[in-house]
Amino acid sequence: MKTSLDHLPRRKQTELKRVVDVLFAEFDDMLKLATSQQKKRGRILKIILYGSYARGDWVEDRASGYMSDYDVLVIVNQRQLVDKAACWEKADDWFVSRRSPETQVHFFVETLHEVNDKLAQGYYFFTDIKTEGIALYELKGHTLAEPKLLTPKAAHRMAKHYF
Repeated sequence: MKTSLDHLPRRKQTELKRVVDVLFAEFDDMLKLATSQQKKRGRILKIILYGSYARGDWVEDRASGYMSDYDVLVIVNQRQLVDKAACWEKADDWFVSRRSPETQVHFFVETLHEVNDKLAQGYYFFTDIKTEGIALYELKGHTLAEPKLLTPKAAHRMAKHYF
């Protein structure tokens, strides 16, 4: 997985650092309020930028008002930390209410086990994240599985299911 943001303007790199800082700050605040010991052992394992900003084909058309957003996957170590309403509402509110950063942020949260399971099953979405994504943060020792290549028959079955 790539780790460099050099293809982005300095302003965008600074915004993405702020995104990571906000995610960690709000996650740490949530852990301080956690009542279960298991939840208190929660960790962010990876934060991955994917989509147009990772690929380098983002759009900022101020004339029309269309601007690409930051797509971010947060990978955690526990299933109970995936619930956005229970664990990530403050971070989500931060990005919406403070309009900070300037670029809109959409993030979702998943466990490493789930992401690796989806990669092992050949899910396109997660395969694209692994191949095109940029790690904004990685805790050492927590790797993503190699994506399974689907047979044409399996790819057709999956496409049919999505349709």
